[in-house]
Amino acid sequence: MKIYLAPMEGLTDYMYRNAYDEFFGQGKIDKYFMPFISPNKSDKFLAKEMRDIDRVNNQTVKSIPQVMTNNHRDFIWTARLLHEQFGYDEINLNAGCPSGTVVSKNKGAGMLGDTDELERILYEIFSDSYILNNKIKISVKTRIGLESEDEWAEILEVYNKFKMEELIVHPRVRTDFYRNDIKYNAYKMALEESVNPVCYNGDIFTADNYVSFLERFGDTERVMLGRGLITDPGLINVISSDNPANYQRDTSADLENMKKLHDSVYEERLTIMSGDKHAIHRMKEMWCYMEYIFPDNKKEIKAIKKSQKMGDYKDAVNVFFNVASIKEPRVITYSRKF
Repeated sequence: MKIYLAPMEGLTDYMYRNAYDEFFGQGKIDKYFMPFISPNKSDKFLAKEMRDIDRVNNQTVKSIPQVMTNNHRDFIWTARLLHEQFGYDEINLNAGCPSGTVVSKNKGAGMLGDTDELERILYEIFSDSYILNNKIKISVKTRIGLESEDEWAEILEVYNKFKMEELIVHPRVRTDFYRNDIKYNAYKMALEESVNPVCYNGDIFTADNYVSFLERFGDTERVMLGRGLITDPGLINVISSDNPANYQRDTSADLENMKKLHDSVYEERLTIMSGDKHAIHRMKEMWCYMEYIFPDNKKEIKAIKKSQKMGDYKDAVNVFFNVASIKEPRVITYSRKF
């Protein structure tokens, strides 16, 4: 099984990717997908994008840039810069983001509303001479429609007209956001009818989730996890094991490595973010996920979330890791609209 870390804006930047690989990934993650780059009129990358794609910051992990655009010219110049200046030979197109501000511009999942336009954009990208001559691999991360699962057959038919590196399928429509049930029949259709390799993405948060998924789709060869690995970094050990159903976790080791992961990310973010508040705010985003495997430590996590100054934050984190214990849940239901 190939395992990928999903791109999550504000979370899976190079600081997180490198720390995760050092303390948990260790060869178990095949690809780390970067949070999206959004091409702009200047034909240049923003400073934060430059940091994230800089090869100096991506030496130890296989990072894949993701591009968010509905303009083939913007995708192509971005691909060209990524290849010429940074040596990337694989790029992912985002056709799945459900954010209202993104979809209103016909980007992300908004691209799925007009299959003729989607096909035109993909044709220009996949037939571009620079991309072809330099053998740049293109993958697509997609949802199955805007409002209805019935849209998927026509969308998949478009994708089947192009030779992709892989098709990453999140089997929800845009209006689902990250709620409502996964449309497993749509994923089954992708497995059976896609001419491109298919990767599954969606709602694998626990060992039970993964085992149940394998029982249903044992012929899956690629999976992408985002929220599941941010919430429970040690879940990677279960998923990458030979026998996930009977894998016995060392939760003490996982907790120790979670502290190392946290500390590494925090210290790195302090070096580039002005003021305590910005760095602490970014770290609290991690805690909004990680808290789900610490049901017995709500008081300590509340103290972390309330902290505003570096000293208070560090003290709260130290108290937490001195008393915390991981309790892997059988089910995770996120209360926030992630």
